Amino acid sequence: MSSRAIALSMVAREGREMQRYSPSGARLVAGVVALSPDKTKVLLVSSTARQDKFVLPKGGFEKDEPMPEDAAIREAWEEGGIVGRISKALGVIDDPRPPKIFVADVAGGETVPPRAEYYFFEMEIEKELDKWPECDRRVRKWATYKEAVGGLINRPELIEALNRSSIIKS
Repeated sequence: MSSRAIALSMVAREGREMQRYSPSGARLVAGVVALSPDKTKVLLVSSTARQDKFVLPKGGFEKDEPMPEDAAIREAWEEGGIVGRISKALGVIDDPRPPKIFVADVAGGETVPPRAEYYFFEMEIEKELDKWPECDRRVRKWATYKEAVGGLINRPELIEALNRSSIIKS
């Protein structure tokens, strides 16, 4: 896949005014599985809600971003301070957690959409910078497959993205 250029702003986006949603009402989210060059480690970032919990860099796919890859690259920069290129699409993964809201379907009944649809991409890192937009709110760490899976235990959608990647699982 080709490299996509983004402007490296030192200000992280906040709020949901520009957020995209699927026709079912699910929030569209894009993220990266950023691997070390030897594919033995993945970059994790601390959750803003709980600094002792780690996640993959991810966030909202916004209306001014032409493709989910653009959002994934931006989120990798904002949350993890990494710049790179998308090397592989990992597909769409539904968030298995219970939804926060119900959305009426066209037949008038109630349907329960997924809370989010995640578009994940494998990223080859070109730069890891010391200062990035959320460096004062997040910690980043490199983890082996086993360490990452152990830390992502309550996030099956993130484990699924990791499993779809080229990380060496030994």
